[in-house]
Amino acid sequence: MGSYRFWIRNKDRQDHSIDEVILKTAESIAPELTRYRQREIDSAQASNEMLQSAVEATSRAKRRSHIDNPQGYLTRVYKRLVDKFLDREQKLIPVDDLFLEDLVNAGHSTSFEDAIHNRLLLERLLNAMDGETRQICMWRLEGYSESEIATLLNMTSNAVSVRYTRGLKKAVMLLQRQMKDKRRKA
Repeated sequence: MGSYRFWIRNKDRQDHSIDEVILKTAESIAPELTRYRQREIDSAQASNEMLQSAVEATSRAKRRSHIDNPQGYLTRVYKRLVDKFLDREQKLIPVDDLFLEDLVNAGHSTSFEDAIHNRLLLERLLNAMDGETRQICMWRLEGYSESEIATLLNMTSNAVSVRYTRGLKKAVMLLQRQMKDKRRKA
């Protein structure tokens, strides 16, 4: 990652100002903080997005109550986000040959090709989403309820649902346009 300069927005996704102390703390520790598991992440952009999410979460927490150690709090939040991201990206489940043979012979299961296609389609859809929609989607995939997500984002469950639905529709439309453009070029 070497000379990458981290860029932290001074407003969160709801257009609230980020606490100045948290912002300055994040800017000062960003190069060291983002080294955490960087080889596994292998993307400066992903690190920057997780850093921004950590800054926003820490700023929201500071609005609710006093934080004695902003650097420690921010570090903890960032590391939790990175760990969850990598857990989602790198879930490998070892299985033996007998299990795979039973899986292949099962008549009602989807084909291996379909499963791979669905996974790739999901990844492309996630990449087409804006940051807020992707974050809501990730939390939903991790098992958070709509009300828990609403609490994390300081909004109502209905607002979360509407934003997610609209963002998902936009991402689907963008993905469909990209696929049409590829077909035209081919």
